[in-house]
Amino acid sequence: MGPISSSDAHRVRETPYSLDAALVPLADARPGAPVRWSSEAVLRARPDWIVRAQDGLAGDVLVEVEQALRSPTEPRAHAAALYVQALCLMMLGETTIAVMVTRELIAFCRDSGQDAGAVKARALQVELLRREGQLEQAVEQLAHAAAGAVALDDLLDEEVQGALGALLVAHRTIGVSEGASEIQRRLASVEQYLPRHQQVSRLSNLAFQYAERGVRAAHRPPFTAGREELEEAVSAISRAVEIDTGTTFRVLEMEKQVLAALVEAMLGDPKFALAQLTDTPELRDALERGPEAASAQVFWAVGVVRSLNRLGRATEAAALGGRALAAVHNHVLEAERQVLAYEVMLAEHPSSSSPGNGTVEYLNLAATREQETATLLDALFRARVDLLRGADERRVLARAARLDSLTNLVNRRGGADAISEVAALPVGEPVALMLIDLDGFKEVNDSQGHQAGDVVLQEVSDALRTAARLEDVVARWGGDEFVVVAALDERRALALAQRLLETIRNRPSSSPASRARISASIGVAVRTAPIDEQEWLRRADEAMYTAKRAGGNSAVVG
Repeated sequence: MGPISSSDAHRVRETPYSLDAALVPLADARPGAPVRWSSEAVLRARPDWIVRAQDGLAGDVLVEVEQALRSPTEPRAHAAALYVQALCLMMLGETTIAVMVTRELIAFCRDSGQDAGAVKARALQVELLRREGQLEQAVEQLAHAAAGAVALDDLLDEEVQGALGALLVAHRTIGVSEGASEIQRRLASVEQYLPRHQQVSRLSNLAFQYAERGVRAAHRPPFTAGREELEEAVSAISRAVEIDTGTTFRVLEMEKQVLAALVEAMLGDPKFALAQLTDTPELRDALERGPEAASAQVFWAVGVVRSLNRLGRATEAAALGGRALAAVHNHVLEAERQVLAYEVMLAEHPSSSSPGNGTVEYLNLAATREQETATLLDALFRARVDLLRGADERRVLARAARLDSLTNLVNRRGGADAISEVAALPVGEPVALMLIDLDGFKEVNDSQGHQAGDVVLQEVSDALRTAARLEDVVARWGGDEFVVVAALDERRALALAQRLLETIRNRPSSSPASRARISASIGVAVRTAPIDEQEWLRRADEAMYTAKRAGGNSAVVG
């Protein structure tokens, strides 16, 4: 079904649905005015968008998607819209821009904790980079995706299933067989739980893998197609049709007919195969279909070229094969296009398969080198994945060394590193350093014990992390002191400090022992030019003690 399958809907529309209920008119809506997309509408539209984008309507879909991207939606919906935007751009030939969108999507998924979305985005970027001729970068992205996929252990989650399905296609795109087999095994373990469209898509892709192997067997001595592989291809696509029941994939019946005729073309009656491929209404105009039928187009052409060649009509075979190669150039895996190119070469040079022929010897040597290259690529890919996984483990260990075990905030070491990093920023980049000391904490420790004090510290830590922004560093400095580092000017820093004070006062309490009245004294020091770290800390510390001496529960700028 082509190299850019995703498990969302794979080019064909399932049961129609209405989005009207989930689309919200803008406040100043006029007839024909744009609508605001809700998160629900985006997620429901995603399968249909993908189908239409790959069915010749990418331009129309792009308009809708960009409208959705301008609407306020939850992170999962925003990621879905970005993914479809990149897919549309790819289908429209704007691969360079699509690469930029996928990079934005990867960063967004990373920041919003969407691990499956990041893997799926990287898998799409593999295809984009391959189209751009950047094979080394494509392999690098595939390694990152494979390393990230290890953490996707909930195989019953549809997002995880979708990510693994996209990653499987990416492995096939690059030709990394070991990784593809591993993902096949993971998906097979939950086969019965996969959505119907994903079961069908997986079987379809598997069928064309078998078909490729079967045809390739005819390209080396003794130049006979692999019957077992071709029959496995027919079996796999037949199972797909049986599961599908004619409701999901419009291209599926075409695929079944093509693969059945291919067996005859390669091993049976070429005249019968040619009639099946060129006279059957569903197959007669195969090359006019869109990229949704890319793999079927390749093997339709393989069957027609092989049949014509066996019937002594080599000139016709070569001409049709040339048209087919041009038609599928940007839509199929190189391995599939290579299979078709070989068949066209046989039509153009019939003696190519004669034993002792120089062409045969050259092709055998090329095939050997290709296999060696594939083996090396597999090894390099695996080494890169192992390196990335090791780096992830080292990052986890490094992060653990910078975490406070009680509060799970950054510890003093991590806070000091953050202060050091931003203290040297150039002139004109304001950064606020806030030193926070709790009011009333000593009384809790003295009257209720250290266990109650620990609960208070945990509650305050949660409150600080909730009130601060995602990009702010919140650290436990020691005892009942905390540090916040935020890229804010003085006015906005004071506003944040007031929010922190309020959040600490009104923090939820999990036990009666921790419900003591706790407030805080905050010292704020803002730098707008490079500053010595110790001087910066001294300013914040003096401001904090000024707030403490004034009775606490306040913020002072130093």
